[in-house]
Amino acid sequence: MTQTTSEVYVVQKGDTLAKIARTTGVPVPSLIKFNGLKNLKSLQSGRVIYLNEHAAFSVKALFLDAVRYPIGNLVYQLITDGKVHQGKTGKDGLSFEKITAHAKSSVEILIKDAVGNWQKVGSTVSGYGEKLITLISPYISFKDKLEPHPPEAPTTPNPGRKHPAPQKSKPTLPPKPSGSPMPNNPDVRKKKKKGKGGESVIEIGIDLPNKLLAYMQAYEDKPITEGDWKILADSLLCEINVLKAIAKVESGGRSAFWVINDTAAHKVHAPKIMFERHYFHRLTCANGPLPNTKTKLRHGKGVPGCKSPYDDHHDICWPIGYRSRKKLNQHDNQMHDNQVDQDDIRDNQRDYLRLINAYRLNKDAALKSASWGKFQVMGENFGACGLNDIQTFVIKMCRNEVGQIELLVTLSRKTPSSGKRSRKRTGI
Repeated sequence: MTQTTSEVYVVQKGDTLAKIARTTGVPVPSLIKFNGLKNLKSLQSGRVIYLNEHAAFSVKALFLDAVRYPIGNLVYQLITDGKVHQGKTGKDGLSFEKITAHAKSSVEILIKDAVGNWQKVGSTVSGYGEKLITLISPYISFKDKLEPHPPEAPTTPNPGRKHPAPQKSKPTLPPKPSGSPMPNNPDVRKKKKKGKGGESVIEIGIDLPNKLLAYMQAYEDKPITEGDWKILADSLLCEINVLKAIAKVESGGRSAFWVINDTAAHKVHAPKIMFERHYFHRLTCANGPLPNTKTKLRHGKGVPGCKSPYDDHHDICWPIGYRSRKKLNQHDNQMHDNQVDQDDIRDNQRDYLRLINAYRLNKDAALKSASWGKFQVMGENFGACGLNDIQTFVIKMCRNEVGQIELLVTLSRKTPSSGKRSRKRTGI
């Protein structure tokens, strides 16, 4: 949200509160209230001063579905300062704007569930400055109506026994979904059809990025053998058990691949990943891709220039990484709304959805922001793995486990310290 020049004032060198009041016409007591000023004798140059209640205390909510499109026509409630304000979102998924009484006002957001009961989906404290609260649903939102269920149609699915088709060397990718696009979501299509028993069905398909899916066609069923472990361990002058221990920490000792489309015709194998939103923020932020250090703060709340164009999608782009599930609903002033929500939680089941959503915004940054494969090597380290571009890195990660361990070996030779970080993803 952007304030107009009539709503904010940027402190210049030598400014005092009295001088700002004379320049803007806003009384000193109001400036104190709108900005929470305590030390009136010292104003930091470059600080933004809010000049009215709208700039200081306004709150608005944005409702998005799982693939980042606005949820329109959604009935909601904003509860603040003891009052309930009910409304309905427009096509842009935005609520109306409310101005809270002060910075300490709490704001709760409620929507109706499937049976018509109000459920709280978010809460925050107003704070200072215009606040946009982004709420992201784990579901795809659409409105439609099924046809009447025929009396002869089964009430429960009965798919029967199927014999899986043999897996091809290069898997056939899922076809582009058919049907009409959603009014608010062109990547999601729906069509009405009849099930095998004549029952009414609405088929929903998501048009996934073709290039991202195409990487998965490189897959080969080629797990690491004992001979591979020995050759690679000898090349690093280390014990085989050291490499196996890294694999156990990073992937639990299990396969380095997931099946993300488990159907007989379209079984797609994808390398295990963990998506890191703070990497995506750094790679798309004006302050550049370098992380914070003890002597240099580049990213975080209040840091000059720290802003990615994608920070409204806080579950995939934010200066601070994901929190553990045990911190859910706890206060945390480093989060976008000062508390740990579901979208702030590390969730491996949603990692590919997060990658896909980030990929639509910035392809290269998204691929670099995930750790890949059996050894969880960060995509950002493709150069240290001896490759010229992130695309080649991803293709090699998608091909087989042997290729993954070869990348680890190259990375370990160029950055020996990475092998000592057994509790963190390689290269972080």
